[in-house]
Amino acid sequence: MLEDHWYILGAGAIGSLFACQFERANIHSTLLVRLDQSTQVNLSHVEKTSRSIDVTFLDGSEHNFSIQTLPSTQSSITRSKRSLTTLPIQQLILTTKAHQSQAAIDNIRSLLAEKAIIVVMQNGMGVAQQLQAQLPQCSIFVATTTEGAHRPTASSLIHAGAGETWIGYLPSNSQKDYCTESITAQSIAEQWQRTTLSIHYDHNIIQRLWTKLAINCAINPLTVKYQCNNGALLKNPEALQLMEKVCQELQQIMTARGIHTSSNLFTIVKQVAKNTHSNISSMLQDNRNHRPTEIHFINGYIVNEGKALGIPTPVNQALALEITRNDIPK
Repeated sequence: MLEDHWYILGAGAIGSLFACQFERANIHSTLLVRLDQSTQVNLSHVEKTSRSIDVTFLDGSEHNFSIQTLPSTQSSITRSKRSLTTLPIQQLILTTKAHQSQAAIDNIRSLLAEKAIIVVMQNGMGVAQQLQAQLPQCSIFVATTTEGAHRPTASSLIHAGAGETWIGYLPSNSQKDYCTESITAQSIAEQWQRTTLSIHYDHNIIQRLWTKLAINCAINPLTVKYQCNNGALLKNPEALQLMEKVCQELQQIMTARGIHTSSNLFTIVKQVAKNTHSNISSMLQDNRNHRPTEIHFINGYIVNEGKALGIPTPVNQALALEITRNDIPK
């Protein structure tokens, strides 16, 4: 039985959107937030901490939400008092950037319940598999979303585009019962359907994740390479040629992994670029703000998969190296 309480690790636009949607649907949420290193916190103070978020929804309505927060660093909490009765963390959504996930999970590891439910919802691939290996006692699920949201300020959020969120169980080498875990994934989807978001369960979530990965591989690094929005790639013959080659390499990897799509990947990617023509990719935003990108969990993941399968991926490798050179030190 699921609890009506989710912790959200990663208080960015998507994490904040889900927190507010949960509160609207009477599902309690707690944002795990980073504190300034100089800030000392004890439990009696943490209980009263909350974040005020002004949300503009798709219909233009505006609402204010007060979301409970908790420091995401265990050392910030004085555990001598157990007044936070909601601990340990039974249910967690991970919405950090992929390259930030390991450190973020390490910070809260001691707060996790022994058999915690963790839903990984982020761009790129590899983090869920890492968590399955590191936390075999926990149930790791994956989700992918196309909801559009951004934060003009730290205290405001705009739900900018309607999308869909798909949830499923990622099979692992553990002894966990696939049927039981799939039923839990369905229960999560049903609970989240109480929000106004479009939520679905997918029994074959791996295919959806790989299609999303292909889209990210073929669009995000090219927007950085050419410093443009998604739609501008369609007007650039050189970018289109690279986009097609990226898709061809992805198709070879996916075929070798037994993952099939109903449509041609290049066709899918071009349609997404058209549908999101004015969007500035998250990778380009990170690049322009001199932040590390997720390249190692996107194109870099494909390069590693190619090496494991003996399939050359020269275009993905070249893009990964080019973006990595522009990344600030990790």
